Amino acid sequence: MVPLSDREIGVIEQKISNIEHRIRNDKMIIDALGNQISVLRLELNQFKHRAYGISSAVLVLLGLLSVLIDFLKGF
Repeated sequence: MVPLSDREIGVIEQKISNIEHRIRNDKMIIDALGNQISVLRLELNQFKHRAYGISSAVLVLLGLLSVLIDFLKGF
């Protein structure tokens, strides 16, 4: 086996450094995406609660309207 020259060792060290840098960047991207997913889940839950509340209010109003119409038919 031929020993590596200083230049070859330098090239290998630079490649390792680049790989480590990319790994750090990838971790930062993954963390940012995880945070965005958490925010989107929260927003989705808030939207679902708002939609359930609105649909409940509409159903109550429709019920009251049907009672009122039924009451007015009696006259």
